Amino acid sequence: MKRVYTAILWFSAITILSAQSVDQIIENHIEQRGGKQAWNKIQSIHLKGEFITSHGSEKILTISKKGRLLGNTIIDGKRVVQFAFDGEHFWDYDFVKDELAKRGPRISSKAEKEAQEFPMMFLKAEDLGYEIELLGEEKIMGEDCYKLRVNKGKTFVKGKEVDDETISFINKETYMEMLVESRNTRTDDMVYTYYQDYKEVDGVLLPFTITWFINDVQLSIHVDSYALNAEIDDAIFNLEK
Repeated sequence: MKRVYTAILWFSAITILSAQSVDQIIENHIEQRGGKQAWNKIQSIHLKGEFITSHGSEKILTISKKGRLLGNTIIDGKRVVQFAFDGEHFWDYDFVKDELAKRGPRISSKAEKEAQEFPMMFLKAEDLGYEIELLGEEKIMGEDCYKLRVNKGKTFVKGKEVDDETISFINKETYMEMLVESRNTRTDDMVYTYYQDYKEVDGVLLPFTITWFINDVQLSIHVDSYALNAEIDDAIFNLEK
């Protein structure tokens, strides 16, 4: 009985330490990227850069604020919407019909959840009810990282309801997020998103290189500039014809 009691105490202690470790990792991550006060001041983010695929590259502009997102390519100096979340519906370009298409509630609910994470997922995780667990440590690109599992509730993958989980790797030395593993809700393929080349912008650190690996496909964004708290006319999110 004494051994059982000791084991229970040991398990409880480990559980408490693990929970404290997760909180400390997240706190350090936010602090090293500029701190809560600086991040909570951010009302909008404009990103300008170059989107690179195996077929070439194109200039892009993304505009985001809480609950809204707009992704554009720049063609002949004009902004062409490629995807968006207007606060209720997700839109993306239908290349078969050659037009922007409004998607259904299952895809839109996933986009809404991600839009509510603005300006940083770990900053909003507790308010959104996400559960975060420390799985251990792992090397990513030769760097020692904390491995965190983030449970965001439920989502739909190819029409089936599943746990909405991502795996985040936080550099043990710098506390920068290096990699996020997630699942494409339409194809069920794993998506590996790498964040690199963090630089300071108005008091916070943002990645200037973002790379995605999906099966054998590699996509990347090389950021030219970020603009924080620029004025946004909400009319740009109104995509109804």
